[in-house]
Amino acid sequence: MAMEQLSFTKGGDNVLAMTDAGYAMINRQTTEKCIDGITALSGCTVGKGNLLLIHRSKEQPLWFAFFRKDTKEIVYLQVKESVVGKSISDLNTLSGGEIFSNITKTNISLDDLVNNPDQWNENANNKIFGGNEFSLIGISNIWSDPRCTYDFLQAMQFHDHVCPGVSSGYLIIKCLDKYLPLQSGQSYNIIACPPWCKDDAFQSILNITVGKKGMYVKALTKEQEDNLSQEAKGIAGLYIRWDAKTGVGEGLALGFDFDVIRNQVGLESYTGPEWVSKLKINEIAMNYLDQPETLVTTLNRFTVNADQLAYLQAAGVDSLAKIGIK
Repeated sequence: MAMEQLSFTKGGDNVLAMTDAGYAMINRQTTEKCIDGITALSGCTVGKGNLLLIHRSKEQPLWFAFFRKDTKEIVYLQVKESVVGKSISDLNTLSGGEIFSNITKTNISLDDLVNNPDQWNENANNKIFGGNEFSLIGISNIWSDPRCTYDFLQAMQFHDHVCPGVSSGYLIIKCLDKYLPLQSGQSYNIIACPPWCKDDAFQSILNITVGKKGMYVKALTKEQEDNLSQEAKGIAGLYIRWDAKTGVGEGLALGFDFDVIRNQVGLESYTGPEWVSKLKINEIAMNYLDQPETLVTTLNRFTVNADQLAYLQAAGVDSLAKIGIK
């Protein structure tokens, strides 16, 4: 259906396939076999970077979306629960309307969103993509940007959408690559204080997770936030390169300056969905992939031994104050 509606043939480079197959479970049945079905018919593959598996909770509906980057058109197909588990021969007897509860085709260029705010308010309110509007529109448009890299796509898939928070995490990683790169026997330890969407980029790209005790997450109280200096208001966390051989960690307290890109958006009077401005911020953030330090600020440098690191990680400890962030 998507190939017909978007006029593409198998293996077309202009086409992106997205789905939550593999995550969605319908009537206790897993859906990972659908992924092979997409590849078999459309030619979209993970290896070519044009088949993205969008992270969702298992109780969410099963859906498929296909996007053409040259026309900016997308087709969204949401599966009826009643057809999951039917045989191929049974499915072949059904019409599209009997298989899918939602079949939507539309243009999702950012220009169209900006120029038609009333229409997109209606589209968002009607959940034309089953509530996945922000997710699918953002990922599709960033994927079509030639500057987009596969590791960035991995972060988007894991986070289930692209937003300024994920972009900030990706740019922080770019800074770590430049100014605190890992060498043999070293690993990162992150104290996410305060946490925001950036931290999913670290989990996806750097494999630093709470469960593996590579990341410790601490929220700031309102009092702590209010007491931060103006310079420290953009604090993103503490990033420590731990050397297991020497027992010493080199750390950076990094901040992120969202105002630099917010000031370039120019949608102050926009009356469409509020997330459109977030998509424009992401588009602008792509300009800084080779100069992340323009947005990522170093607020402090410090070193720690094993006992000091454990103390910074502990509950109830004001980690920022302990390394001189006020």
